[in-house]
Amino acid sequence: MDQILALVGRLLVDVIGDFFLGTFFYWVGWPWVKLFTLGRYPRHGWRSGHSEERWVQCVGLAVLALVLMAALGQFGF
Repeated sequence: MDQILALVGRLLVDVIGDFFLGTFFYWVGWPWVKLFTLGRYPRHGWRSGHSEERWVQCVGLAVLALVLMAALGQFGF
């Protein structure tokens, strides 16, 4: 029974983490990557499985972290 619950829990985390958060971070990071690389990257489409997809998601996470830090007054403006 514990193994079934662990499998279901892992499946939920994978679906939530990869699909929802991955999709959200990809679409937040995509315009920034396009802007900074002058339209060169990402070369492959969304959900292509290439490593560029993960890098775009990381940029989206960083952008959201910076926006949240600015909104909370962490930069002293």
